[in-house]
Amino acid sequence: MIYDPLISRGVSSMLPAPDSYWHATHKVPTLPPLNKKVNSEYLVIGGGYTGLSAAITLAQAKQDVTLLDANSLGFGCAGRNGGFILSGSGRLSLSAIEDKWGRGIAKAMQGEFDGAVHLLKQRIADFNMQVDVVEGPYLKLAHNLKQAKQLCASAKHLATHFNVPSTLLSKTELTARLNIEGTHGGVELKGACLHPLKLVSEYARVAKELGATLFFDSPAIRIEKSNKGYLVTTPSGSVSAKHILIATNAYTPKRFHDSVDHKQFPVQSSIFVTAPMSHEQRERSGLTTPMSFMDTRMMKYYYRVLPDGRLLFGGRGAVQGKDANRASEKQRLYRAMLNSFPSLSGITMDYFWSGWVSVSLDSMPRIFVDDQPSGNNASRFRGNIGYAMGYCGSGVSFAAFAGQRLAQRMMGTSDIDLSLPLYRSPLKTYPFAKARRLALHSLYQWAKIAER
Repeated sequence: MIYDPLISRGVSSMLPAPDSYWHATHKVPTLPPLNKKVNSEYLVIGGGYTGLSAAITLAQAKQDVTLLDANSLGFGCAGRNGGFILSGSGRLSLSAIEDKWGRGIAKAMQGEFDGAVHLLKQRIADFNMQVDVVEGPYLKLAHNLKQAKQLCASAKHLATHFNVPSTLLSKTELTARLNIEGTHGGVELKGACLHPLKLVSEYARVAKELGATLFFDSPAIRIEKSNKGYLVTTPSGSVSAKHILIATNAYTPKRFHDSVDHKQFPVQSSIFVTAPMSHEQRERSGLTTPMSFMDTRMMKYYYRVLPDGRLLFGGRGAVQGKDANRASEKQRLYRAMLNSFPSLSGITMDYFWSGWVSVSLDSMPRIFVDDQPSGNNASRFRGNIGYAMGYCGSGVSFAAFAGQRLAQRMMGTSDIDLSLPLYRSPLKTYPFAKARRLALHSLYQWAKIAER
């Protein structure tokens, strides 16, 4: 059985972990399910990067915090992503943010994005996290001449106005380093990657050491208001909490709570990992050291050389969850790899898996808190509820930062610039929510034409 956020009623604790390279190379700790009634000041729902980071932030502030997750540690995005450490989130570049809101807002947003990378690196150092960080060049690749010109202009603009250093690469310079096809130039930046499943394991370790109480295999079935805040029910227990932080992102059930229902679109992304490249394959392709890539297509491909010499290659997945493991989906991604690196022809695909990413309607993530009591209990109700989601697949560093910011907003203890689009409004509701997949299918068909 495959979990599908728009079809399944929710994540079942009985679903197996994905057959990913990450799970094959790291065993996550087993954490207990909730089987009793618990009282807590703060309840975090979701035990990925966002939820565990929120729990760490609350625990560091000596708050009483309990966390629930529907499945095992690393079942969701944290055990399925590519492990890229990037400054940014959502689908809007700094230039696009500048065009929409002005340079001042764009620079402030850059501060948040860069702050996410800094937080990740700081926690890795402070808590001695063993997450297999590898540094190497990160290459943005233009898939046609028009994109090469735009990529060049964007890199110069970012260097001049946002102090983002990069190196421009012509098609000749790029192919001198890599035996790569179908590219027309690129931009090189400093890059870093890590083992994403080890990262979530380390976040769980730190959260527990700081005093947070963690329960896994415990899906939140129902959220109800109570006189003292909220009552959240699981299959074998319940949590009474004054404040709730929803950190379920793309794994949010299709009907969960009014604050998040129909506010994000779960879209499937797929990844495969090859067998270790031979010495000849590495030399012929130029993939000789750790490096990472992303192209300029509407439906981007992203890939990286892993520390053991394998190639990880990812891109958009099937429209529906039930189609995730079809042979045609695997073949489509494999052909995309060969279109770039024909010298890898014949290399085997050792691992293939898919996961869901959360796409917001306006391509901007949100970290939002609704602290306005309403209804007949308004005079007695003093709790609040908040969420962080909509990262659009760019969450290894930013999801944890979002969790920190969400916790800070809930506590009211940090000077956060609430005028930034991240914070000042809730996620927009998708109109015609049931038609989202039909629209996505049409978009994929259009992309085949537009990306030529």
